[in-house]
Amino acid sequence: MPNRVEILKQKFANSVGLPFGEILPEDSIREALEAEKVKYRSRLFNPIVTLWAFLSQVLDTDKSLQNAVSRVIAWLAAAGEAIPAADTGGYSKARKRLPEKFLLRLLGKTAQGLEKQLETEDLW
Repeated sequence: MPNRVEILKQKFANSVGLPFGEILPEDSIREALEAEKVKYRSRLFNPIVTLWAFLSQVLDTDKSLQNAVSRVIAWLAAAGEAIPAADTGGYSKARKRLPEKFLLRLLGKTAQGLEKQLETEDLW
C-alpha cells in the first residue's frame, strides 16, 4: 500500500495554484486570525494567501520563493484576476509576519477537526 502522505505530497506538487484553499478554508483561517486579534491590510499577500502559498511551498519539490509566488500568480490567473509582478519580496515579508500563535491556534483547530472525523478502525 502506497504511503498516503507521499500520495498527498505528489498531488500537491502536481497541482496548479494554491491547493490548500480547498483543504484549509478561508473561514477557518479568518477565525484563527480573529481569535488571535491579528490585524492586517488588504493586500495580495494577506495572511490567508500567504499561508496557502507557504504550505504549498513546504510540500513542493521546488521550495523556492519564486515557485511559491508563481503558484499565487497561477491561482489569480485561474480566477480571472489581474496578474501581479513576480517579485518575491512581498511574499517573503508576509511570510515573516505570520504570527506563531496564529499558526499554533490554526494547527490545533485543524487537528481537532481531523480527530472528529476518525473512525474506530483508524485508531491505533
